[in-house]
Amino acid sequence: MKPAGRTQIFAVFILLVVLLAGIWPNPAFAAAEDRENILVFWTEGERLKAVTLVCVQGSRGPLGIVAIPVHVRLDGGGTGWTVAEAYAKLGREGLTAQLEYLFRTPISRYLSVDQATLDKVSSIIGPVMMGDRPATMAEVFEGTYTGGEIEPQAEIRCLAARLTEPRVVVKAPQLVWLFSSEVKTNLGYRNIWNIYRAVAEKGPGILNKKALTGKDCWAGSRRYREVPPEAWVNVLNEVSRA
Repeated sequence: MKPAGRTQIFAVFILLVVLLAGIWPNPAFAAAEDRENILVFWTEGERLKAVTLVCVQGSRGPLGIVAIPVHVRLDGGGTGWTVAEAYAKLGREGLTAQLEYLFRTPISRYLSVDQATLDKVSSIIGPVMMGDRPATMAEVFEGTYTGGEIEPQAEIRCLAARLTEPRVVVKAPQLVWLFSSEVKTNLGYRNIWNIYRAVAEKGPGILNKKALTGKDCWAGSRRYREVPPEAWVNVLNEVSRA
């Protein structure tokens, strides 16, 4: 599968694991209908492997997912940097500011996980059934569990269903401990509750994904993707619609 598809799988997995931390939510938050935009970062040391924008709209609409390929060129700051280059030069906060400008929306929440942590989570969860065969979470992330074509929307919903099965839910304490000690995030209890409520009430079908598309170009050995200015806002609107 293309890298953009892997980004979406990663984002859904991370949010569902965070969701497990709130699996016994506080009813006091039942009336919350806040919209939250969350950036999910997948890193390997100092290198950015993937980044995804997730839009949570309480229980009103879909849980929207926009995969942002790291070779997309950012024009908002006039630097010509790609997403990966902006992360390396400006850090998480600097990249977030550029993405806010391009999507024309505030992004106040983030969650950042390193590859080493994901490997530990994969070990705790163990194999999951993807289609007709078991796969490790590492295989799901990299798209190596099958030699055939993978349909991203079906794969995301299958993974969401597997990760809410009782055998995974009972491992929540181990996952919560690992994430609380190794994951960088400013997600609060209320944010987690909104995610939990959306998935719990409407099931995996609430997940609505799109990749940020454009024209791939080369400058020597440097690959980058040109994305029209209007495409950023359009794709976010598309995944946010019921």
